Amino acid sequence: MVGKDGLQASSSASMVRIPFIAVVLVLLQGVAWCSPVRDSLAMFESGATGPEASAADRVRGGAGEISRFQILPEVWRAYSKSKDYTNPQVAWTVARRILDDRISDFQKATGRPPKPVELYLLWNKPGHFAAKGYSVRKVSSHYRLKAQRFENLFRYLEAKAAGPALEN
Repeated sequence: MVGKDGLQASSSASMVRIPFIAVVLVLLQGVAWCSPVRDSLAMFESGATGPEASAADRVRGGAGEISRFQILPEVWRAYSKSKDYTNPQVAWTVARRILDDRISDFQKATGRPPKPVELYLLWNKPGHFAAKGYSVRKVSSHYRLKAQRFENLFRYLEAKAAGPALEN
């Protein structure tokens, strides 16, 4: 049964399903960020396997991307004066600001929050995705496949974070 709040309760009072839309709404409100979003992006972009500092924080991308989130330096500078690219907390703060703007643009254009596959396209190919009218079907198959792999990782980490008290 789904209540007015969008939460789905099963016959067992301890089982609640929180839909992805609720997670995105929390993201947009700036109340808190779901660690599966942070962790999925970090793991997918640089191989970071936890929130603590690691070699992943020093990975440089082919186009000069910096931090565990592989942010282009000019994009980083548009969101922060910090040069502490290897600090996971600073990098996440910058990444969160970038995502806030991109999610806001997406929501204005579509009238809804993004799904995980769309979240990755907003992160990795925002211009391409916007040019395709925010239609996953119209995105280059190469990017679409990467976004689908990201979604799989996100779903895995989301379920892992939810623990046994929440359904998948």
